[in-house]
Amino acid sequence: MSETATVTYPEYLRLPELLALQVPLADGVADELLFITVHQVQELWFGQLLRDLADARDRMLEGDPRAARARLVRCVSVTRASIAAIHPLRTMPPREFHAFRGALGTSSGQQSAQYVEIAGLCGAEWVRGEYGRRAVAGLSPEERERLRGRLAEPTLWEGFVALLAKAGFAVGTREERWEAYARLAAGPLDGDPAEFAELAELAEALVDHDEAWTEWRACHALLVERQIGGRPGTGGSSGTAHLRESVYRRFYPELWEARDAGFPAAPARCPMG
Repeated sequence: MSETATVTYPEYLRLPELLALQVPLADGVADELLFITVHQVQELWFGQLLRDLADARDRMLEGDPRAARARLVRCVSVTRASIAAIHPLRTMPPREFHAFRGALGTSSGQQSAQYVEIAGLCGAEWVRGEYGRRAVAGLSPEERERLRGRLAEPTLWEGFVALLAKAGFAVGTREERWEAYARLAAGPLDGDPAEFAELAELAEALVDHDEAWTEWRACHALLVERQIGGRPGTGGSSGTAHLRESVYRRFYPELWEARDAGFPAAPARCPMG
């Protein structure tokens, strides 16, 4: 496109097409448009997160913990923006939601292919279990194929473990990886390379990212409970019960388990030395 080309704000953002996608199905229920808008915004943020998380993973595999951390910091910011975008639905009285809930049919948030992709890209094991099987059942053939491709890719967790191994840490067992996290948490010793501090900051950035998603799931669970109480959800889900169970799922459980273990005593010398 030439520098002199005329592009208007609505044209650049494709606003006519974007706004035309907000189509309420129930008659005379004003808050249905709010419901649609909030969920479309969630999916737009999910798309951004998939791009940024994949980039963070790639930077790890290339051996660049600083660039990976910078991208993860933005992912945390985007996730918090996604949480804030849910809050307007708190202003919707339950009677308004129930007035259009029937129009949702068999649709369910469990059918968000991008959410499942995010979890898979991070390395969440539960995506490959019963939750993943239920989610896949509600996806289109195109979404299933995209998810299969995503699950075949290296994960962020694999990228982080590869960085630890490159730095000289033993990573063959969970206990060895716990020792590595403990060493990073203890802080650098004299003579440790600058990479040590970058790895420690990256580990905490992963925890920040995991924590932000715990907050997202908690916010979602509370909102659903506020609207439907203990009733079953749409699309065959158990509703609030399912969401409560999901709140404390982790993308990077070993970083939390090491804290549960009280962090083993750090060795006298860094394995990188």
